[in-house]
Amino acid sequence: MRQRKNEITGILRHRQRKDPIRAAADYGIDIPMLFANLARTPAERIRRHQIALETFRTLRKAKHV
Repeated sequence: MRQRKNEITGILRHRQRKDPIRAAADYGIDIPMLFANLARTPAERIRRHQIALETFRTLRKAKHV
């Protein structure tokens, strides 16, 4: 009984120490894309966001025509 409790405690400790980047990837976050975006300047991220937003708006207008 005591051995089983120690095994369970060890498993729980291992889960708590899980690498946060691995946890994010397991959740579905695209880690390479995240790091690529973080390597850009804030101005470049804003510029790229504006391009994506305008593309979205254009496509949405085309859908409703």
